[in-house]
Order: sequence, then C-alpha cells, then structure tokens
Amino acid sequence: MEKLKVLELFSGIGACSKALERLGIDFEIVDSVEIDKYAVKSFNAIHNTTFEPQDICTWDKDIEVDLIMHGSPCVDFSLAGKQAGGDKGSGTRSSLMYETIRIVEKLKPKYVIWENVKNLLSKKHRHNFDTYLETMENLGYTNYYQVLNAKDHGIPQNRERVFTISILDDGSFIFPPKQELKLKLKDILEDDVDEKYYLSDEQINRIKCTTFHQANTRIQEKEYCDTLCARDWKDPKCVEVTRKYGIFDTDKSTHQAGSVYDENGLAPTLDTMQGGWRQPCIEIKNATKKGYLEATDGDGCYITNIDKKRGTVQKEMIPTLKTTPDIGCVTNNLRIRKLTPKETWRLMGFDDEDFEKAEKVNSNTQLYKQAGNSIVVNVLEAIFKNLLKDYLWSDLD
Repeated sequence: MEKLKVLELFSGIGACSKALERLGIDFEIVDSVEIDKYAVKSFNAIHNTTFEPQDICTWDKDIEVDLIMHGSPCVDFSLAGKQAGGDKGSGTRSSLMYETIRIVEKLKPKYVIWENVKNLLSKKHRHNFDTYLETMENLGYTNYYQVLNAKDHGIPQNRERVFTISILDDGSFIFPPKQELKLKLKDILEDDVDEKYYLSDEQINRIKCTTFHQANTRIQEKEYCDTLCARDWKDPKCVEVTRKYGIFDTDKSTHQAGSVYDENGLAPTLDTMQGGWRQPCIEIKNATKKGYLEATDGDGCYITNIDKKRGTVQKEMIPTLKTTPDIGCVTNNLRIRKLTPKETWRLMGFDDEDFEKAEKVNSNTQLYKQAGNSIVVNVLEAIFKNLLKDYLWSDLD
C-alpha cells in the first residue's frame, strides 16, 4: 500500500495528522493550509514540517491527494457566535466551507472529512449543510454524517461535533460505536500548577454555591435519566450539572466567564478562551498557597513562617468565604483555578510532548486558542480505524 497523501485545510495544529500518526498509518502531509501564523508555528513544531501561512481563498495547487481533512470555521454557525451563517458569497468565515468544495472539485480525493459544530444541523443553518451534501453527491461522493461527542471516545470533555465523511465511488461506511468513558476530568490535571492560575481571595469570595432541595427521587444520579412523565411540568427531574457556579455570577445573572466545573465530571466544550477568565475553572481541594503549610491552628489561621530559633509562629487569617446562611459556603481548604494550557491540550487528545513543542514557539494565549479551535484527536482515530482499514498496520485491533 502506497503512502496516504493528506491535505489538511484549516489545519490548525494538525489533529488529523496526529491521529494518523498515532494509528501507525504510513502517510504524507502534501500540504497544510492555515492562515493563522501562530497555529502554523505549532503545527510545524509538532509535525516537524516547514509550512508557511496560506490563505485558502487563493490556494490553487495541482497536487495528488487521497484524503482532505477540513474543519472550516464554525464561528458563524455556533450558538456561541452571532449566527451570521455561511451562505455562499456572504463573506462570513463559515462561508469558507465553499472554498473546500472548490478544492475537492479540482483534486477529487478518495476521502473528504468535514468537522463542524452541531448547530450546523439546526433549522437556521441546515440549508448550508444540505447544499454541501448535494454538491458532494454531484461530484460523485457518497456522504455519511453523525454527531460524535468526545466523551464517547475516551476524552472527558462534553464536545459534540458533526462529522461528515464523503467517499468517492463508495461502497459503505459505519461510524465508530460509543466507548465507555474511563477518564475523569481530574485524571488529566497537572500535579504542580503555577500560582498564577489560581483565583485570588477576592474572586473566591464572590462565589455562591448552588443547592438543590428537591426530593431525592427527582434528582437523577444514575448514568441515565428515569422515565419522563406528564407531571414533570410541575416537578421536573433534576440532575447534578458540572457547571456549579461562576466567579462573576450574581443572583440575577450568570456568565460564561469564570465558570467553575467539577473535577469528577466532564470538561465543558473548549472554545478559543479569549476575553478574560474564559478558561474553565476547577476546584482544588486541600490546596494552600505556596509558602503556606498545609495546616491550620485552632483559631482558623494558616500557620506560616515558623521561626524555630526565635520560638515564634506567624499566622495569617484564612480568607472569609461564607456567603449567606441559606446559600452555603466554600470550605476553607478549597481553592479554584483555571485549567492550564497543557490541560486543555490533553482534553483535545494531544500528548504532553506535542504541547511542550508548541509551548516553545507560542504564548499561553495562543495555546488556549489553538486547543479550542482544534479537533479531538481520539475522535478522528476512531473514524480512521473504520475508514482507512487498508492503511492500518495488520496487527492493529
């Protein structure tokens, strides 16, 4: 079997190439088309390549390609965006999907994979999705699409994306089945985290814990929900959600920035994490500030700077964290911090070695953004196992 020739459009940090590499597939990146110069730096660092930033609107090369992977911009389809859509000729970033069609028509690869947000299938944007499918069919492709969630393929992140597989003169394709999730968010956390990622005492004091007082039978604690009933409109069933409270939340409003998540649950869908406190925050129990002893005395003080020679003990009061009696409080040994850039890359399925290579050429801001813009490597691995069986190692399960 000859090398699989791959063209990555909107390539980002190269999740497609990473998945192929991890599966042991013999492949060649014939080109990588990405306009973001910082993402290109990370791509090159990870994959040992020397690509330059390229604008897909002017890209027009004559090359031989077996597989095109594209994750065209989702911002105008996403619920988190302004819903500007992706109509052809509209000039929106999401309309760049039509540039992919132009390239597919020119190169006619065997396989084309498109990843985008689930909201692309909504009533407002479905016409663009249907146009894509129809155009691909007219070019001789058979299409298969399905919404896949990262948490169903080994990554503790609730990230739903629609994947469209188009195969030229195809027989059939079956999407990979769901897997039992064995990892929890806490399993991907770093052990030693810099103090700069922790919230200040002032920010922690603004946290208000939410509580549920409904009957236990209404709170769903299993892996599935009990049967919904007609009377649920009066006493709806409840679930313990991963988003518990926010740093900047008030009694009257909630905010995406500063959201706090349970380390035993799933990470939220990662975005580009720009604009201040957009990185997901987590609770760190039994954590003290650096320089503090992990102990308190009977007066509720941190014991710090013990001077054995002088026989003195300096103390610092634990910050007041109580809110109101009927709301509850945050315990004294609990701290909250943002996810680190490395942790967000782990939540996208990248190895620490990949991150460390990218970290040498990019700032934390860019690393956060690149994680949120990428595709979960594990999901692509699962797809490739079914799609590219002829290219897999013979001893691969």
